[in-house]
Amino acid sequence: GLTNQELRDEVLTFLGAGNETTAVTLTWAWYLLSTHPEVERKLHAELHDILGGRLPTADDVPNLPYTRMIIDETLRLYPAAWAMSRGIVDDDDIGGYRIRKSAIMILSPYVTHRRPDLWDSPEGFDPERFTPEKVAARPRYAYFPFGGGPRQCIGNTFALMEAQLVLATVAQHYRPSLVPGGTVLPDPIFTLRPDRPVMMTLLPRDGSA
Repeated sequence: GLTNQELRDEVLTFLGAGNETTAVTLTWAWYLLSTHPEVERKLHAELHDILGGRLPTADDVPNLPYTRMIIDETLRLYPAAWAMSRGIVDDDDIGGYRIRKSAIMILSPYVTHRRPDLWDSPEGFDPERFTPEKVAARPRYAYFPFGGGPRQCIGNTFALMEAQLVLATVAQHYRPSLVPGGTVLPDPIFTLRPDRPVMMTLLPRDGSA
């Protein structure tokens, strides 16, 4: 069981970490959609066909695969948790490198997600990388925006559902268009934020594809 203090700490972690990471992911998603109109058109077509203008619910999540692929590809390029640490419990050898017990190893999804031996055109934005067939063909840890193993982020499923539903809700009614004014770059602080405010103009849509 947990003490009252431990329970409080866990709840604060859920609220704080879950809010910022999902917000950062959606910011990058709008930025990428605004600079890739062909992807945006496919998103609008799926939303029109499946939702027809109504608000999405959790029951719609499995029926919006392209929306989910956009979130997955956004997390590949700009994982909110861009680096994570793991303690080494015993001496090991990884890829010819001797790793000592009690050392701290830093793993970076941001770096791994851009390895050209794992991803074709790794700097490009292509949600089609996340079709079921392509996911099954890749090594398990070619993609790990939420970590992996017993220390995987406990909120990963909720975060993905939340981001997918917010994206679907907003995109039915608006087209966020990037305000000109320079390139947005990632700023690797605690989370992988844009290095400046991402200014958008909200263009209303009529809900058609």
